Amino acid sequence: MAGNLRIYIAISTFLPLIGGAEKQALAQAQNLRERGFETAVITLRHERAWPPREVVEGVPVIRVAGMLLGGREKLPKLLKKLSYLIGLLVMGWTLWRHRRRYDILHVYQLNLLALPTALVCRLTNKPMIIAVRSTSVVTSLHNKGSFDAPALRLQTNGQSEVGGDLAALEALGEPAVRFTRFLLQHIHAVVIVLSSRMMNYVARHDFNLPGTQLIPNGVDVSRFSPLHETTSFQERAQIVVCVSKLRYEKGIDVLLQAWSLVQKQLHQPSHAKLIVVGDGPMRAQLEDMAQALGIADSVEFAGLQSDIPAQLYRGGLAVLPSRWEGMPNALLEAMACGLPCVATRVSGSEDIIQHGVNGLLVESEDCQGMAHGLLTLLYDPALALKYGHVARETVEKYYSLEHITDIYVKLYQRIAGRGGSVTGEIASSEIYHLPT
Repeated sequence: MAGNLRIYIAISTFLPLIGGAEKQALAQAQNLRERGFETAVITLRHERAWPPREVVEGVPVIRVAGMLLGGREKLPKLLKKLSYLIGLLVMGWTLWRHRRRYDILHVYQLNLLALPTALVCRLTNKPMIIAVRSTSVVTSLHNKGSFDAPALRLQTNGQSEVGGDLAALEALGEPAVRFTRFLLQHIHAVVIVLSSRMMNYVARHDFNLPGTQLIPNGVDVSRFSPLHETTSFQERAQIVVCVSKLRYEKGIDVLLQAWSLVQKQLHQPSHAKLIVVGDGPMRAQLEDMAQALGIADSVEFAGLQSDIPAQLYRGGLAVLPSRWEGMPNALLEAMACGLPCVATRVSGSEDIIQHGVNGLLVESEDCQGMAHGLLTLLYDPALALKYGHVARETVEKYYSLEHITDIYVKLYQRIAGRGGSVTGEIASSEIYHLPT
C-alpha cells in the first residue's frame, strides 16, 4: 500500500521562486517519488509566463490562477489582496476537481492556504498534514548593534511585529480563524512544527491541535557532505561563508558590524575573508555598509549561486546571523558539509546547535557576541575542526533527508489507514534531537 499512496503537496509559492519552504517541498517530493509514492506539487501561478504544468527535476508541478495572479503587483493594494484570495479559492476548486488523483494532502504552510485546503479535505474526507514554518517575532526593526552612524542602519518599514504563518489568516478576522481551526480539528489534520520554539507559537495562537508533531527539515547528506579533496583545511580556515537571502530578517547588517570588529582584532595583515552568498532587496544597502565600515576589501558579495556546496567548500566555517528563522536549511547544509557554525539563538538554530559541542550560539542583534564567536574559531582551527566533525555527525543522525522522509512515510501510512486520524504520535526520540 505504501508505494501506491498518492500525495499532493500544496504550497503558496514554488520554483522558480526560491526559499526554504520551496527547497524542502521539492526535496521531499523527489525523495517520495524515488520511494514509489506518486507525488505532485500544486501551487499558485504568480506569473503568466510560468507554465501551468511542467516537471521540475522529476516532480510534476501544477500551477493555478495565473490569469488572476499574473501582473497583480501593479494593482491597488485592495485589489491585489482580493485577487490573491480568489486565487486561493481557485486552488481549493482545483483540489476538489483533482480529488480522485491523490490520497493525502500535505499543505506546506499554516497560512491562508489552510482555509480552502481544509475545506476540501472536509468535503472529500481526505487526510491532511499542515506545517507551521515561520513564527512571529516582536522587533523594532532597527539595528540594535553598537554602531550608531546613520550609514550603518538599514532602511526598514519600522513595524513592531513580524507575523508568522498565522498572521495573514488572523488578519481575516476571528471568525475566519475559528472556522479554520474547527475544520482542522474536525478532519483530524496533523499539524507539524519544525522546532521547539514553534510549539510555543502554535500554543499561543491556540492551534496546538491534538496530534501536533515536531518534525524538522531534512538535508541531502550525499549532496551536502564534507570536502574530501586535497585542499588543506588551513587554506580555508580563515574564510567564513554565509549563505543567506539579503533581507532584514537575516541580520547580515549585524554580521558586517561583527566582521568589522573581527578585522580589528585579527593580526595584521589579515587574510580573513567573509563570503556572503545570496541576493535580495538589501544588497545595495549592505554593500554600502561594508564600504562605510572599511571592510569592503575583506567581504565578497557572491550573489545567487546554484552550486551551494561549492560555495560552502570555499570556507573553513559558516555563520548565520538571523534575527528570526523557522528551521534554517542554510545551517543544516553547512553543518552537513562539516563546517563549524556560529549562529544566532533563534528558532531551529537553537535546536540544531548544541553550544560548545557542535557549534556556537550567540544572541541575535549582538554584533560583539558574534565577533567573539567568529574569532574563537578563527584563532583555534583545531576546535573548528572538532565542531565541524560533530556537526556532520549530528546532521547524519537526526536531520538527513532520508531520515526525515522515513518519519513522514510512517505518518502518511498511519493517516491513510485511519481516514485522517493518527493512532499515536511518533516517539520524539525518532524525530528530533534537542540539546540537553
